[in-house]
Amino acid sequence: MDKSWISLPKWDKRYGAGVMSFLEYAMDNANGNTIFYCPCTKCQCRSDMYRFPIDKVWQHLRSNGFWEKYTCWLYHGETSSGGPHDHGQFSETGSASTSNDPTTTFINDMFPYESGVCAQGQYMPDPVQPFPRAVNTAGIEKYNKLLAFQQTPVYPGCQKTVLESVMDVMRIKVETKSTVKAVDEYLQYTASMLPNGHRLPTTHRKVRCILKDLGLSYIKIHACRYDCVLFWGKDPEGNDLGLPTI
Repeated sequence: MDKSWISLPKWDKRYGAGVMSFLEYAMDNANGNTIFYCPCTKCQCRSDMYRFPIDKVWQHLRSNGFWEKYTCWLYHGETSSGGPHDHGQFSETGSASTSNDPTTTFINDMFPYESGVCAQGQYMPDPVQPFPRAVNTAGIEKYNKLLAFQQTPVYPGCQKTVLESVMDVMRIKVETKSTVKAVDEYLQYTASMLPNGHRLPTTHRKVRCILKDLGLSYIKIHACRYDCVLFWGKDPEGNDLGLPTI
């Protein structure tokens, strides 16, 4: 396949035609996936954070140009040395492959469209539309952020990822009925024993910020200390400690 267009200026018609042929090649080899690694000069297929719908990849390539070193399209179906590329491994960040672990599967189940795979494990069909097309990327941004936490080790060489660690912390909090203050102290003490540059959150608030995109947030309401009745609403003075509602 001719790839000489990669180094051409963005305004060159041959560059535009080459981008279109690349996108068609990527879709032909997508195996049902609807989001793709972006090979523009800024994204460079670095991790799953840089996967987007085909129309956004097209916009990036039009605006930023094509990454000239990406001449063997391993992330888009082309094989090297007779074998397919493992998209789950990124040696630059030291992350291990997470393509089949339970946490990644859980994320894919929470975001079936954004991951390109439906909850039953079947690939979702790619809509037959010419690109570019408008796509709501809010869910994709959440999905990519969670995948980044799942592919980032707590520190280089660690077998636990950031997302796995914070999920374990919240599980322990619930099972032991620990307070927020206890969790903060536990995280800070654990962090003090880790190598410099570790990625473990050091407060309960930071843990919640990571997990909120999984839909695990909650709302506080006032309750009787003896668990006999729940209080909701406001009192006549407008205070949050209102009268119980029935």
